[in-house]
Amino acid sequence: MPELPPEPFTLSTLWENPYLLSSLIYLLALIGVGFWKARKVKNSEDFMVAGRTLPWWVLVGTLLATWIGNGSLFGGAGLGYRNGLSGLWSSCGAWLGILLVFFIAKRVRNLGKVTVPEILEARYGPAASTLATITTVIAYLTIVSYQFKGGGKILSIVTEGSIDPNTGVILTAVFAVSYTVLAGMLSVVYTDVVNGVLMTFGVLFSLAWLLNAVGGLDEVFAVAEAAGKTDLFGHWAAESDTGASGPMVALVFFVPTALLLLGDANVYQRICSARDAGNARRAVGFWVVGVIVLESAISLMGLTGSVAAEQGLMPDLAAMGPGATETVIPTLALSVLPQGLGMLMVATMLAIVVSTADSFLLVPATNLTRDVYQRWINPGADGRQVVLISRMLVLVLGFVAFLLVNQFPTILAAAFTAYLIYGTSITPALLAAFLWRRATGAGAVASIVVGTATTLIWTFVLNTEGWHPVLAEVMFPAVGLSLTALVAVSYMTPRPPEHVLAKFFEFGD
Repeated sequence: MPELPPEPFTLSTLWENPYLLSSLIYLLALIGVGFWKARKVKNSEDFMVAGRTLPWWVLVGTLLATWIGNGSLFGGAGLGYRNGLSGLWSSCGAWLGILLVFFIAKRVRNLGKVTVPEILEARYGPAASTLATITTVIAYLTIVSYQFKGGGKILSIVTEGSIDPNTGVILTAVFAVSYTVLAGMLSVVYTDVVNGVLMTFGVLFSLAWLLNAVGGLDEVFAVAEAAGKTDLFGHWAAESDTGASGPMVALVFFVPTALLLLGDANVYQRICSARDAGNARRAVGFWVVGVIVLESAISLMGLTGSVAAEQGLMPDLAAMGPGATETVIPTLALSVLPQGLGMLMVATMLAIVVSTADSFLLVPATNLTRDVYQRWINPGADGRQVVLISRMLVLVLGFVAFLLVNQFPTILAAAFTAYLIYGTSITPALLAAFLWRRATGAGAVASIVVGTATTLIWTFVLNTEGWHPVLAEVMFPAVGLSLTALVAVSYMTPRPPEHVLAKFFEFGD
């Protein structure tokens, strides 16, 4: 008998679906906060860095909510389903990155800049700043696009197909863009605190219930061991079609994640929003703990989902392909969790989507406003003009991100590409600004150009089938050539003047 098409979405569908209704109420509450905070936006610093007044505990919430996005919710959970806890090789890159950021957090805050391009300009000059702005827009809109895609998946699953994924993408995009337009950083950071608390409790409570439902942690690891998912590198070799070994593929995911985190403009913009340098460093210290706990819990939830599938509690997603395993958490929320906990988990998922999308929209809008509009178009713009342009740019960039939604087969593929574009171009030059006195403007420009070009050419132009894995996996040539360009060109050009270096190396840590 042929499968019946899903019922069309109507208002009665909304009232009859507790998962969708609770999520709508939660999202409307966020919009209310946005309107409330919008009245307090008086100037561009309010919109971009929340007036530089944030205490450490607010920063922890917004950093946590920003980093835990669809890359974790779908990509990380899918890796947990397929690889067990060895799927955390990808997440571990972020943990290392946060630890390194901890040691430069005070210097970043004391520098007093707002955007990463501004930091690069202060160290290397306007050419590096302009290239960084272009690269940030490309990478961050890719990240926003897969947040929209994840939101569409959630809404389609929650409504059992009444809202198709494409319509769900549109609804997610409209909400996220509208919310970001309202009050910028001033509203984003405070609702992120709520989102951070919600996702922490939602994930941990759901995981505890699921473990009990499948027979406990011992049962999960027994099933995982039988499936070869307790090995250090699990089934990582199957994540690539280049013939690379498991350790090599794990490294391919580990490095881009670390590089993105180390250079993530969201991190630096939030550090610059701190009340002072001490609050900035304290926030980063607590943030790493939260990320380790949540990403480990999400990966374990993915693994637990694979056990639930073996026990017949939910469909076998692995049989449907790697893309299907990315939906393990929403499937668990609807198929296995009790209704109340499932409602909390669905709201958690949408909180993850919104908190990440708004942050990654705000950064390129801020960059274009400060580094293009205020620099080249209208240097004398007053605060109201700057806020207006920032809001218009959020709208435009949100539309561009929407157009990118279908350019990648899976959320994990989109995340990996975005991480690599940004990480191989911006991060080496940015870290060198604080850690290597010999880095020069020409070296930074060469690194940004080479890293971006190599990633784009390897991903979209070259056919690497049959190549040696070290060359076929784009991470190795992209990172290697970017670092080589930075070091080689820096040594071939004059040393930076001491008055420039003093801004970056004389602040106490």
